[in-house]
Amino acid sequence: MDKAQNEKLFENVYRTRDYIVKQELYLIVNAEQNNAVLSVDTYYRRTLLRDSKYQLLYKDRKHIDGKRLPSNTYIRTYID
Repeated sequence: MDKAQNEKLFENVYRTRDYIVKQELYLIVNAEQNNAVLSVDTYYRRTLLRDSKYQLLYKDRKHIDGKRLPSNTYIRTYID
C-alpha cells in the first residue's frame, strides 16, 4: 500500500463578512488514489481587535479583503 505524501504549498489570509480566514494549502500526492489540493481553513470570527490587526497587516493590498484560493477538498475549524 502506497502512503500519501503531503507538501505545504502556500498560506493565504482573506476575510468574509463574518470571518477572517487563514487558509493553508497542501498538495496531497498518492499513487493509489487521486492527487489533490487540500485546504485547511481556520475561520476566526471578526472582532474589532482582529479587524484592526488585519487592516494594519494587509493595508497595501489592492483588494483589502483578499480572496479564497480554490482547492479540491477542505477542512474547516471555527474560532470565536
